[in-house]
Amino acid sequence: MKFKIALFYLIAVLFFSWGFLVARYQFFPWELIGKKIIKIEKFVESDPFDDTPMTERVISEFVERTSQFEAEFCAEFPEGAALSPDFFDPDQTGLPLFYTKKTEGYYLIYGVFDPAEGKLGPYAILIDVYGNVKRSLSVPFLDDSKGVRRLLITKNGNLLTNCSEALRCYSWQGDLKWELPINNFHHEMEEYDGKIYLWRGDAVVSVDLEDQSITTLLTMGELVVSNPDVVSLRIPLNEKFQYLEKHKKTIAFDGKDPDLANKKVAFRYEDPYHQNHAAVNGDACPLFPKDALLISMRHIDTVFVVDQNTAKVLWEAHFDRQHCPRWEADGITVYNNRPHFQYSTIEYLSFDKKRKKILVDGKDYAFDRYATGNHAILDDGSILFVCNEPEFYHLSKDGEVISRFVNRHNSKLLHVANVFYIDEATYQRLESGGPLVE
Repeated sequence: MKFKIALFYLIAVLFFSWGFLVARYQFFPWELIGKKIIKIEKFVESDPFDDTPMTERVISEFVERTSQFEAEFCAEFPEGAALSPDFFDPDQTGLPLFYTKKTEGYYLIYGVFDPAEGKLGPYAILIDVYGNVKRSLSVPFLDDSKGVRRLLITKNGNLLTNCSEALRCYSWQGDLKWELPINNFHHEMEEYDGKIYLWRGDAVVSVDLEDQSITTLLTMGELVVSNPDVVSLRIPLNEKFQYLEKHKKTIAFDGKDPDLANKKVAFRYEDPYHQNHAAVNGDACPLFPKDALLISMRHIDTVFVVDQNTAKVLWEAHFDRQHCPRWEADGITVYNNRPHFQYSTIEYLSFDKKRKKILVDGKDYAFDRYATGNHAILDDGSILFVCNEPEFYHLSKDGEVISRFVNRHNSKLLHVANVFYIDEATYQRLESGGPLVE
């Protein structure tokens, strides 16, 4: 009898605890499966260099994980002031928080917001150093696609977005100038010499900003076939990565597939590589051809430099679920998500791999972003980056916090995808219809 009472009591406690988690932290059973399983793996594996006692690690992990679901974690951000309320839904009680030491300039933030005139969804908002929303651009979802994706300020001063996997170009004033329909455009966009470089499905393409013509520069099929000795690219066929005819138009494996003869149908399903960045070298690095491509593939933890004429891999390096590699004269900087460790980092790695430096250590800023992420090193050496899902930081080259933003929405936190800093002279030029860069 005592055993049954004890068992009943245990079950009641478990159900109460689970109800508390559901109500307070949105911690649902199905979040333990699929991509969320990495959260459990991360805790079990931990950082191999972390000798923190198990009890302290359990408490730390619970506090950090649950705090990211609620705006109360902004209590760690006492110096933050709420943005001007005029822009937001009048029923929104918890407004985004912003702090800056800057006395002039603006930040353009692309993410999810809930304005008074409109509805919850993707917006680009321009805020001044006082937290006033000076300008906003709504980027509505198309059809059933809910992908917020990214935003880019082009050199001629337009705003380009691949929200909903389409391409739409707006003037600085918010007028739609041109659009390309939904065609699996995804992840970060980079501009060079009047063209935008990004992934479309499993192919790197360039899009001419004048006539919107699209040129395919590299397909995954070409990359795999041309590099039989690059182990990172040799993903075997298994039950998860099936080949389905219905994906023929969107997946780049074609007649050049080395194993085509052994397949009933020819096109790979699922997402074995997860390509998330493509940038042409241009004038950035003298060590590689000007048209060499810097590409990132999250699911194989690898960044490549590829000759787009031969599809040969010229250089590769391995990280941990990384995003946004950027060309430097003698190396790259990369946003290293590191979901198998406790914190994310932003790193520099030289092409000879003899020099490596942590530019931003996530431990210093409670910075742990599971997926997506980008950064930019500005002309003054400061670094601007999205941090956890709802926030960005702007740090001086010495690591001092210049600005911080948290996208609070009532008692929840919303996504921030991109952020740009615009100085006063550039702002005045853009407002008058001029280019981003003189």
